[in-house]
Amino acid sequence: MSDLEERFADAVAAIGRVLKTHGFRKKRYVWTRVGDGVVHEVDLQRSHGNSPDSVRFYVNASAYVAAFARAIGDRVPENLASATAQYSTRFETISEWPTDRVDMERDAEAVSSALPSAIEQVVTHLDGITDEASLARTLFDSGSFLDDDLFAWFCATGRLADARAQFAAARERFGTQDRWPRLAANFDETAQKYGVALS
Repeated sequence: MSDLEERFADAVAAIGRVLKTHGFRKKRYVWTRVGDGVVHEVDLQRSHGNSPDSVRFYVNASAYVAAFARAIGDRVPENLASATAQYSTRFETISEWPTDRVDMERDAEAVSSALPSAIEQVVTHLDGITDEASLARTLFDSGSFLDDDLFAWFCATGRLADARAQFAAARERFGTQDRWPRLAANFDETAQKYGVALS
């Protein structure tokens, strides 16, 4: 094993120590925590450009809420850990880690100090996703204005002001693009399904 691969193994171990204390279970480079209808997951994604002289990886965080799925008519699997996450983000967007990846050469010192702290911040973020409403808030706050399931959930649960706010945010962000008529039609189709008027 090369020196960089040994450092990578140390980084995996450092992440694992943090996540284990918060109830996550590890399978290869994926840590999963299943609660009451909620799944939180943290995974490492090795860079495709890795070589013996360059080892880098990304950290992803995701969440799934069964009640959110049920509200919009999606099937909930018996094994919640096998469900497709409704929310996913990279750890640099929810922690103080300064770049979009961990580079085992550049970040050698940070692996033992800043990386565990960043993973704690990731856990704190996931701890805030406890039910369908907090999942919806997280999706909206993260800028997922084109998320069909989020819009459907707002409509299905009678949160009409939130549905209209998502549509308005999407129109402001994407309204000048050529694809906007198609996107707007998707919003309108979902709104009509639930009897919601967008204006």
